[in-house]
Amino acid sequence: MDSQQVRLKETPKVAVVGMATIDYLYVLDSHPAEDSENPVRRHTVVVGGPAGRGSITAARLGGGGVGLYAMCGSGIHAEVLRRELTSEPLEVVLFERAAESQHSAVVIAADHGTRTTIWTPQPGADPALLDALDEAFTGVDAALLDCTDPELSKAAIESCRTLRVPIVIDTGGYKESSEEFLRGVDYIVAPEKFFISRHPGEPLDRSMSRVFADFGPKVLVATQGKRGGSYLDATGEHRYRAFEVAVEDTCGAGDTFHGALAWAIAAGAPVDAALDIASWAAARKCATFGNAGIPDRVALKQFLAEQR
Repeated sequence: MDSQQVRLKETPKVAVVGMATIDYLYVLDSHPAEDSENPVRRHTVVVGGPAGRGSITAARLGGGGVGLYAMCGSGIHAEVLRRELTSEPLEVVLFERAAESQHSAVVIAADHGTRTTIWTPQPGADPALLDALDEAFTGVDAALLDCTDPELSKAAIESCRTLRVPIVIDTGGYKESSEEFLRGVDYIVAPEKFFISRHPGEPLDRSMSRVFADFGPKVLVATQGKRGGSYLDATGEHRYRAFEVAVEDTCGAGDTFHGALAWAIAAGAPVDAALDIASWAAARKCATFGNAGIPDRVALKQFLAEQR
């Protein structure tokens, strides 16, 4: 990335719609065996979920200008979620239902930083959230969506198209339900496993070409973790780099990547520079326990200066 060519908008506006949850993180020596007892070496509570952590990333990079719109349940986990979100430079609109709120227990293995997640689902989108979408997307520079709730994703995409808002969508693992609404999304970001599940036995480049032809995005991104990733646009296939760090906690690396990418697109970065920013932000997150490593605007400016 040539930072001389990157002229980022100072205060881009991003609307993030999807799943926000609370993550209870526990570090063990290694992943537990069946019928074992395992002392916790470290623990914390952080906001998670594709939309939750993605919105925090975008807001920290821009110093604000980000709105989060999500469902939540009620009870103690909802209270913790609301409390944790108040410490971030976010406009938060949570739509509550009278049901136990979503939350996750995440076990992180200290020996290599990988994780096992046990999660409860968020409540489905209700009419109040669906009715709020047009207002949420009015005047924003980009939208970040996920595929956790097909009804919400479909409605959000329709609203963005009407308002001509660029869409960045995090597919997560392959879900057949997403087939009906991914067509024409501007930036489709999927992990390598998405392509493996959709086209078993095919090499990644062939699978990406088929997905690109089927859905017609402006850019299709395949993330490959510490190997970086590939992206496909009208000019062909390209690679983006990974940033090497000493990994402490991979939980939420993908969410961080998506939030940084959406922010960079909203700020006017070209695709190669936006993916560099996203990959760097995800690496920074992995180098630190919890969400503490998600970079802010000061760190971003330093990173861009170092690329000259």
